[in-house]
Amino acid sequence: MKILLVGSGGREHAIALKLLAAPTPVKLFAAPGSDAIGELGTCLPFEADDLAGITGWAAENRPDLTIIGPEAALVAGLADSLRALGLAVFGHDAKTSRLEGSKSFAKDFMHRYHIPCAASVSVSELNNGEAIISTWTHGYPIVLKADGLAAGKGVVLATTQEEALATLQRFLDGQFGDASRVVLLEAPLLGMELSLHVLVDVDATHARYVMLPPCQDHKRIFEGDKGPNTGGMGAFGPIPFLKAEDITLLRDALVVPTVRGLQKEGLKARGVLFLGVMWTTNGPQLLEYNCRFGDPETQVLLQLLNEDLPQLLLEVAEGRLDRERVKLNPGCAISVVLAAEGYPDAPKKGVPIEVGTPSLTVIHAGTLRVDGRWVTNGGRVINLCTHAGNLASARERVEEGMESIHWPGMQYRKDIGLRALRHAEAGRTVRDAW
Repeated sequence: MKILLVGSGGREHAIALKLLAAPTPVKLFAAPGSDAIGELGTCLPFEADDLAGITGWAAENRPDLTIIGPEAALVAGLADSLRALGLAVFGHDAKTSRLEGSKSFAKDFMHRYHIPCAASVSVSELNNGEAIISTWTHGYPIVLKADGLAAGKGVVLATTQEEALATLQRFLDGQFGDASRVVLLEAPLLGMELSLHVLVDVDATHARYVMLPPCQDHKRIFEGDKGPNTGGMGAFGPIPFLKAEDITLLRDALVVPTVRGLQKEGLKARGVLFLGVMWTTNGPQLLEYNCRFGDPETQVLLQLLNEDLPQLLLEVAEGRLDRERVKLNPGCAISVVLAAEGYPDAPKKGVPIEVGTPSLTVIHAGTLRVDGRWVTNGGRVINLCTHAGNLASARERVEEGMESIHWPGMQYRKDIGLRALRHAEAGRTVRDAW
């Protein structure tokens, strides 16, 4: 199968490895790919947002399947351009991708289909926003979100009125360009956060979906969930204390109304939806939609998935998903991010990486090959991933394998999954205090 993979990060390297390990023979092309992905296939000279370049190549080379990783390419309409050529694409069209591309659009969608979520209001004028903040009745922190795509940086939890007002002004003044010309003010939600991925195949004639195991990401840079937010310092899944009835509630409260809403509004969906969820004392609440696989959650899910990935994604892309579940490996998977010195503010690039012979799966997220050796080339540099019979064993395995990779200034968290493990060992459930 000839496959075009769009993207260049850790998520795409993880997908590439899984594609090449499948029973279905794969000839892989990537746009733009990376030096690590280039060891698995052919990298093309097109950035992920180069719609004309990618579409032109696809028109000439006719891949059997295109998998689009980054959200910006989906929001820009890359899937639409490729489908117009009659090609199979795993990735939503631009209209459906507004669920991630516009937080106010997503929030209106949630309200229309009675999906539980935080109270919120959208503002585009400073005076109006200041008046709303000065009479805010939903408690602090006030969550301020840039409406559009802001590379994961357009969210601030303001703990005081002064901070909220200052953040609002920066956003509306164009801190993130057009992405922050509209700002969503949102009430805080407290509880346990989780990531829920759902394969969706929806059009006017059918609405099918398959839920993948819920995962948990760790956003803060330092152990104990301290320090600034990042793109994610590690993840694990499944969550050991979630019970079957909890998964059913996630399905009934969040997934089913989402799928029904997509079909009712004529939003074609052929890809994955990644639901950010906060489990509160009132049950699961939807934080946001993402129209693509998460990172580092993808690295975890692909360790768990026991499927021929090219065939599974092709089923979705061609609108013929016809199953209620996917085959999974038993046990738990974990991914720990190794980050560069200075991340997340100013990651140091060009630092040589010492790579031994790790017993773990090594995912390259931000590396470059220079004179025959790997060097750092981004904030999140490498993911170390493994799978074991349970979360405790997975944590032990990744800790043992950590010694095989090192560079000066390397940062990582030793507590990925530890809080959840202790919660489970104490006999607590998702309904107990987190």
